Formats: sequence, structure tokens, C-alpha cells
Amino acid sequence: MSGIYISSDDDLDNIPEYLDDGIAFEFMESHVSLPFHEAVECIMEWCQTQKLTENLHLEATLKALQEKYK
Repeated sequence: MSGIYISSDDDLDNIPEYLDDGIAFEFMESHVSLPFHEAVECIMEWCQTQKLTENLHLEATLKALQEKYK
């Protein structure tokens, strides 16, 4: 399976057992868990390298996410 999981999700069934606090990125049998601020930086960097920030007008959303999880 693949997905991004956030430990503060209201749906506890949607949080993997290994995720205590932060955000987990999962692909197939591998996963990495990061503190919120590091995970947000990864998301922002990926969006910028894929030019999604400009194309999809995500700048305000990404900044709000960054402010929430400083």
C-alpha cells in the first residue's frame, strides 16, 4: 500500500501502529516517519520541484500547513 498518514487524524483506524507523532510516508513495504515540521518541508520541496505550487496555486495552502506545524 501507499499513503501519507498524519498522527493527528481523527480516524484512529487510519493511523498505522508505528506512527506515534508526526507524518508517515508509506510506499509498498517501506515507510518513513518524520516530525511534523520536517514532513511539511518535504511536502513543500516536492511540490516545488514538480512545479505544482505554481500550477495548482498551492502556495497559500502550503504556507498554512507550514505555520500549523512549526
